[in-house]
Amino acid sequence: MSSLDKRLEAFRRLPLRAQLALITSTQANSALAQNQEYIEGLERVHAECLRESTPQQKAIYEKAQINLTSP
Repeated sequence: MSSLDKRLEAFRRLPLRAQLALITSTQANSALAQNQEYIEGLERVHAECLRESTPQQKAIYEKAQINLTSP
């Protein structure tokens, strides 16, 4: 398993709101934002986790999403 695969597998185990925070902070970091493969992997895993989440998990996530994306 590659290093990227290991990181994405660890990312998969995070709560949805933590995943969102990590994606947001990665995109905001000038050095990390250059690794498009990594960001795409994070977004892909996050979308999979979101599809598989319960209604309760989605409600918590939506609140976190509003807080993270509001100026």
